[in-house]
Amino acid sequence: MRFIQKSDNKGGNKHAVFIAFVVSIEIIFISLFSAVYAEDAVSVGVVNVTFLMENAPQAEVASSNLKDKFLPQEQKLAEDLEQINRLEIELKKIITSKGDDDLRRQKERELRSRKRARSRSLQDFREELRFARDAALDVVQKEVFSAIDEVRKQKNIDIILQDYISASQRVDITPIVLGFLKKKLEVDTKTRGSE
Repeated sequence: MRFIQKSDNKGGNKHAVFIAFVVSIEIIFISLFSAVYAEDAVSVGVVNVTFLMENAPQAEVASSNLKDKFLPQEQKLAEDLEQINRLEIELKKIITSKGDDDLRRQKERELRSRKRARSRSLQDFREELRFARDAALDVVQKEVFSAIDEVRKQKNIDIILQDYISASQRVDITPIVLGFLKKKLEVDTKTRGSE
């Protein structure tokens, strides 16, 4: 099919002009549609929440606070275990030497009593530690999710996905969120220090 005819053919010129008009309208429509589409495009970011929960400075602070809080109890439980071990050694010496039966029974009762007390203390310690750890984890998780939302707003991202399989560095905002968390901790620490 020939679109361009010789200039002496008046009908051919009209046809060529019509085709040029249709093509230009099509180009304008595509340009307008692309502009509208670009404005309505949804931006997506991805974040590795597990990485942030493990590496956020707030998680390190929470872990350090838990360690400081529960270290005395942990040391007390270790001391109790040493006393139990010493008592077991004493009891073995009494049994092997076939010493005083009253002393042996007294040491056996003391040993059972100490083991029960330590077992209860250990169970209480573990329960307290678990509750404290869960509470600290909740606080850190709220901080991480808040930071993700703040970075999303700053970067004008519409949707944040987590638990992704693969993502390019262009859409992965994990390092940006981690930087935000570090800066927030510095500000919070300075604020608490000035109070």
